[in-house]
Amino acid sequence: MGWSWDIPRNTPFSTLDPARVNFTSDALVITAQAGTLYQDNNNIRNLPSVSVPALRGAWSIETRVRLQRNGLSPAYLQAGLILFRDANHYFNLHLVYLPDNNNWLSVSGGHEWNGVYQWAGLSGVVWNPVSGDTVRLMIRYEPNTGRVRCFYDREDGVFWREMTGSPRLMSDFPALQAVAAQGGQIGLYVDTAGGSGMPAPVATFDYLQILSDYHPADVNQDGIVDDADLLEVLFTFGAQRCNLPADVNQDGMVDDADLLEVLFAFGE
Repeated sequence: MGWSWDIPRNTPFSTLDPARVNFTSDALVITAQAGTLYQDNNNIRNLPSVSVPALRGAWSIETRVRLQRNGLSPAYLQAGLILFRDANHYFNLHLVYLPDNNNWLSVSGGHEWNGVYQWAGLSGVVWNPVSGDTVRLMIRYEPNTGRVRCFYDREDGVFWREMTGSPRLMSDFPALQAVAAQGGQIGLYVDTAGGSGMPAPVATFDYLQILSDYHPADVNQDGIVDDADLLEVLFTFGAQRCNLPADVNQDGMVDDADLLEVLFAFGE
């Protein structure tokens, strides 16, 4: 997986501080650093993401995160999933400490469009971190309803719970809709939300799973329509058979029409 640490409109543009990031054999461990994405305060650090094309079909995005508050002063310390075009256009789903509720834990979401922050109207139960500071988070789109659903799993035997406020129309979250329709970045983040203190909080991510249907012109299904797909069509040109990957339009023959499908979708 090719991680990027860059966020347009964030200062610094590259968020990476290698001293704060550690890839173990089975996890990504980020020691939190002062910084946030909130309104004009775009100075978050150590946010890895992957570039994705437009999401297709019944797509879903999932992670598992443990968030240790350690010595941080009371703040809405949070960690989780983020989809973004830049620092002023994003949607996040996260595990969060609640400073107004004895620093207990819950789940929530937020989003920005043109730099204006809004709570996503998503929430879950509130619990004592002594009983667990790990959660799985999932965003799932259902094309038959046109709605997006958000879930969390505290790993307490109840399995997936749907968040209060879910499902929602995709249009409720413009940045999420933009990434889903046009492509963008999907990443993992920890945000200190203005808190300070030592030892610093630590976020441990076990995985980032992105499930999406392939573009029909992505013949080799590597996530992008490019030269390799064009070559697949050329090398199979003239073949007549059902279910050939290079038969992009599925008319039973690999021909000019399939070449055009790849060319018109090039780069997606």
